[in-house]
Amino acid sequence: MPRPVTAIVMLLLSSACAQDLVRSVHYEYRPIARGRGGGGGVGGVVPGVGLSVLSGVLLWWNEGRAVRESRMLHRLLPSLVRLDADSPPDPTHDGRLVHLSGPLRASGLVDPEWGLQRQGVLRLRRSAEVYQWREERTETSQRVSEREVRREVTHRYRRTWGRVPVDSSRFEAPHGHHNPEPVLPVGDTTFTATDAALPGGIHVPAGLVAQLSDYAAVPLAGAGLTQPTHLPSAAITGVGTVSIPFQQRGAALSRPLPPGSPVQTTDDVLRQSGEAGGRTGSLTLRPAGAAASGETPPLPVLRGPPPAPEVGDVRLRWSEVASPAEGVSILARQGRRGELLPWSDEAGRGVYRLVRGVASAEEMVQQLRREERAKKWLARAAGCGGMALGLRLILGAATDLISHLPFGIGPLLAALTGPLATLLSIGTGAGLSAIIVALAWVRFRPLAAAALSAAAAAFIYVPAALARAHRDAPLAPRGARAR
Repeated sequence: MPRPVTAIVMLLLSSACAQDLVRSVHYEYRPIARGRGGGGGVGGVVPGVGLSVLSGVLLWWNEGRAVRESRMLHRLLPSLVRLDADSPPDPTHDGRLVHLSGPLRASGLVDPEWGLQRQGVLRLRRSAEVYQWREERTETSQRVSEREVRREVTHRYRRTWGRVPVDSSRFEAPHGHHNPEPVLPVGDTTFTATDAALPGGIHVPAGLVAQLSDYAAVPLAGAGLTQPTHLPSAAITGVGTVSIPFQQRGAALSRPLPPGSPVQTTDDVLRQSGEAGGRTGSLTLRPAGAAASGETPPLPVLRGPPPAPEVGDVRLRWSEVASPAEGVSILARQGRRGELLPWSDEAGRGVYRLVRGVASAEEMVQQLRREERAKKWLARAAGCGGMALGLRLILGAATDLISHLPFGIGPLLAALTGPLATLLSIGTGAGLSAIIVALAWVRFRPLAAAALSAAAAAFIYVPAALARAHRDAPLAPRGARAR
């Protein structure tokens, strides 16, 4: 048998709309196997068995977990203490599950690297993105003969903003798509208030405050941002954006800001210091006299529309979570010094919840029950789907063997048995999943399983008994029926 031969044709197309296309066409020697049992279907038996077993384990574990969570939530309300958020901590409630509703206040947060100060906010997030090349790969295969398969692989390259750096050395075509190392770490940096408290003095730790995630953009004009000396030239280029160019472009500064702004935007307040800003070709801009006075310079504001980004540029945006005007509601355990801690039962399952707005203890527990119900059915769907997929992989071996029958009938029968195997896998997977859930109910919910079994038996037995009684009933004579 000749060795596999691959013919490769590569095309490189470039356009001015920041999109590159690299397409490779491979012709692979892959003859059709005939008269023997090899094939991808047979190779799927072991993964199919493993996936079916794991799906069954998931279904069993999920039923036990759901029962334990339901019992824990059922015991919450009888043991809960409702407190007034305006009252100071009561030591008699230490260690108890408590419910509070009221306004949440904090002193504010500071981003020390950029000097941004926000009064009264509960969370502050700085998001750094880098403008970089990104590769998208697609592949299609088509059999062109009994011995060859045409495989076409397409790599598209786009320049986009991203919060995760992309290593361009792993690209199919790294030439012309180089991503330099970002001038500062990209991603999200979050600051959470550690001094948040309710009016009565009960401290709300950062673990609860972090459950608030409705961020709003921070306007930067007049926000007091300062320019770090170890970064390249940075400037405010929008209402809520700071841009850090990879290379200095010599952009002029913007029109003046309102009086009292910490940023002066006339052309003569900045000069190029000529110092490297951490990357070759970048300069650090400093206000005149800032170096002599030792004060940290404010960020300049670029004039006019922001320049088009280039690969390697970094942009920063800030967002914050303010104290909710409608207050918050909390379910937690009261600690010894009035601090709110996670509450847990004897088995380690617990509650530690903060929601926006005023919600009663019953409403919060009901929300927990809805979330638990959604998790339970999601795990059931995942287990049932995994069971069906595993069975389909197992039955794929039979389809593969049928496709190798001689005299040309193999492919015809395989085309017919393929859809039937899929339907059989779905039906059998659903049935096996239901059996596993029923057995789990016998283990974890014996009373509910007994009641359900009795109802099912009655549903099956009563119609059958009625039909048998009607069949065995003697027929009356015709004359008697007439009278």
